[in-house]
Amino acid sequence: MKKVDEFGVFLNNLMQSQQLLACSLSKLRKKATPFDKVSVRPLGLKGGLVYQVTYHYAQKELHHNLTPKQTEERILELMDQVFRQGHFFTPEADWQVLVSKKGATTMLQHPPSRKAQEVNFEHNRSKQYLLQEGTPYPFLVELGVMNSAGKVLAKRYHKFRQLNKYLEVIEDCLPYLKENEEPLRIVDFGSGKAYLTFALYHYLVEHLKRDVQIIGLDLKEDVVSFCNAMATKVGFEHLTFTHQDIRDFRAQGQVDMVVSLHACDVATDYALAQAVKWGTQVILAVPCCQHEVFTQLEQRADPVLLEHGIVKERVAALITDAARAKLLEMEGYNVRIMEFIDLEHTPKNLLIRAFRESRFSGDQARRDYAHFKEIWGIAPTLETLLTKS
Repeated sequence: MKKVDEFGVFLNNLMQSQQLLACSLSKLRKKATPFDKVSVRPLGLKGGLVYQVTYHYAQKELHHNLTPKQTEERILELMDQVFRQGHFFTPEADWQVLVSKKGATTMLQHPPSRKAQEVNFEHNRSKQYLLQEGTPYPFLVELGVMNSAGKVLAKRYHKFRQLNKYLEVIEDCLPYLKENEEPLRIVDFGSGKAYLTFALYHYLVEHLKRDVQIIGLDLKEDVVSFCNAMATKVGFEHLTFTHQDIRDFRAQGQVDMVVSLHACDVATDYALAQAVKWGTQVILAVPCCQHEVFTQLEQRADPVLLEHGIVKERVAALITDAARAKLLEMEGYNVRIMEFIDLEHTPKNLLIRAFRESRFSGDQARRDYAHFKEIWGIAPTLETLLTKS
């Protein structure tokens, strides 16, 4: 891709007019980099408009604030050398920029998914959420997170923050949730009282105007009844809940996204295996109550680390999630384990995020997993389920 091509002119016009609301660069070229994605958003500082460029690594994020000109040059450089895809969000349209192996650029225009908004020059003092306090959202009012005036209740503020964090994660998934003639189908395993499920539906349907069907599964009949009544009450007509075990669920048609938040122990493995079987594009899982690997770990694997029960329990949970991530990579997924919410709210705060990408062959992951399994002497359920499928 030449820096003077159509994309270069397009980007220059965006920066000159200050119309760029956000952008996301993804799909790495063959040359590996320590980060797998870069995102950009405008910020207002005392010195004027800057753009925060965020480099997303497997275990961390790094932020650099650049001038508009520096940002333009950096985006051009990354698209020229590192990434094959960019999504650029403006008030008039969303733009998808694709770069072929030979460097040819294709620009695709889509309807806008974001509204124009003033750059927040007080960003250091006021967190800008996708769900805004002061705006009464009927589903949040009914769920007891805010009152009818849009005021978040003090005892529910941590839940409000969690919902917004979740929607930020969903926002990063949008490039992998392709628009087509069929509705976007999402299955939420172990939806519980469904705060996050309702927020997901609101964001995709009410905010982004996507055609979506979401099914939530849970083992508690009273909770399922409550959630169905709530969905009807707030007018979420394509959100339904069913009383069913993860292992017994059969989807009708393609499933584009699978969510499993706080499913207990191996229930997470059944959800992940089902998602792989369906060829799901996006998987989000926050595991909970992991016991299986704990019983498989022998102290001789590491006598110091596994000597004390509470430490062994935490080590077992980390080993379980690391194994899950590598097994998903073996199936062709780009996987990242990230912090979901602050530890002050819950210790179960690791999110496994997986995107299905054709460039992931799984060969190296297979070798890595074999070595990992040999070291710890484990046989996790997910491996068994994926082998059977």
